[in-house]
Amino acid sequence: MATQHRVYLIPGFFGFTQMGDKETERIAYFQNVPQLLQQRFRARGIDAQVHAVASSPTSGLEARALDVFREMARTANEDDAQLHLVGHSTGGLDARSVVSPRMAREAPDFVKRVRSVVSISTPHYGTPLASFFHQDGVGKTLLRYLWLFTFFTLHRKVMPLRTAVLQACYWLVLRSEEAKLPPNFFNQVFRLTSDLSDREREELIHFFSQVGENQALIQDLMPASTRAFNTNTADREDVRYGCVVTGAPPPKLPLPPLPTPDTLLYGIFCFLYGKSAPQSPELQLPPFTAAQTQALQDVLGRNFESRSDGIVPSRAQVWGQVLHVANADHMDVIGHFDQSPDHISWLKSGSHFQEPQFQAMWERIIDFTVGSAAAAHPGTPARERVPANG
Repeated sequence: MATQHRVYLIPGFFGFTQMGDKETERIAYFQNVPQLLQQRFRARGIDAQVHAVASSPTSGLEARALDVFREMARTANEDDAQLHLVGHSTGGLDARSVVSPRMAREAPDFVKRVRSVVSISTPHYGTPLASFFHQDGVGKTLLRYLWLFTFFTLHRKVMPLRTAVLQACYWLVLRSEEAKLPPNFFNQVFRLTSDLSDREREELIHFFSQVGENQALIQDLMPASTRAFNTNTADREDVRYGCVVTGAPPPKLPLPPLPTPDTLLYGIFCFLYGKSAPQSPELQLPPFTAAQTQALQDVLGRNFESRSDGIVPSRAQVWGQVLHVANADHMDVIGHFDQSPDHISWLKSGSHFQEPQFQAMWERIIDFTVGSAAAAHPGTPARERVPANG
C-alpha cells in the first residue's frame, strides 16, 4: 500500500489562508501553491493532500504554534499519513516550534508523525527589520499600513484604487521617523473599500484590527529574541530539516521624481531592504557548512552576506539542508510575483522571478518532503543539524 502524506502550509507574518468572496478575486497567502502541489502529486503518483493553515497574524511564536496544533487537528487524525510542515517566513519558526521537544507536552500525538520541516525565507536568526518596527509607536503603526497596502496591492477588485493607497503608504515609509497620522486617516483608507462586499470589508477590518492590537511577533523576530528561541527550540532527530533561501537584487536609487505605481512599490521595497540590514552586527550566526556556503555562493555570489530578500537577510534564512536558493524577493516564492493574470506582485524588487522558477522551487520541496529524496534520507545529517544554541 502506498504511503499517505499530508502537507501543511504555514503562513508567516500577516498570515491568512485566503480572503475574498469570488474565486477570481480571492487573495490567497500561498497563491496557486496548493493547486500546483496537488497537480504534481498526481503526476508523480503520490498519495498526498495539501492543507493551508491559518494562524494569528502578528501574535507571538508560542500562540502561533498552538494555532498550528489546532489547525492540524482538523485533519491529521483522519488517517496515519506521514506529515510534513512547510512554513514561509515566520511560518518556518512555527513549524520548528511544533515539532520541537520544547513543545512536547502541548503537542498532540499526531505530531510524532511529522517527517520533515521546510522553511522558506525564514528569519531563523531574526531580521533587523523587526528591530526597526519595534523601536517606537511609529514603526508599529507603519506596520499596520504596510499590511493594508499588501491587501490593496493584491486584491484584483480594488486595483483602480491602488495608486492612492500606494502614495499614502509611500508617504508613511519615507517619513516613518517623524510621521504624525491625521486622526481621520483610518476612515479615509476604509472609504477605499467601498466596492468590496460586506463580508470582504468585515474580514479586512477584523484582520487589520488584529494586526494593531497584538504585535508580539515583532519582538519575537528581533535577532536577540531568535537567539533565545534557537537555544530553547532544538531540532528533533527523526525529522528532516530543509530550507529555501531567497535574495533579491540590491536596490538601485534614486527613484524618479514623479513615480508611477510600480516605482512606488519599488521605493517601498528599497526602504524595507535597507531596514533589513543584511550585514547588521545584530545578526549572530554559527559558521555554515561547506555545502551550505557553496549553495549560497552558486546563486547569490561570493558576497551573499550582503543580500536580503527585502524582509529577511539571506544568510539568516539557513537552517538544515539548503534545498534551493532563489534570486527572489520575500513574496515571490509563495506565488506573489509579477506575472498576471494568475500572479500579482507587491514587492517590485526587479528579481524577474516567474512561473518557471516558481515551479522549479516547489518541485525541489516535493522531492525533499514526499518524493524520492525523502525515502533516501530518514533524518537530517548530523553535520547539517543546527546546535540547540543556534
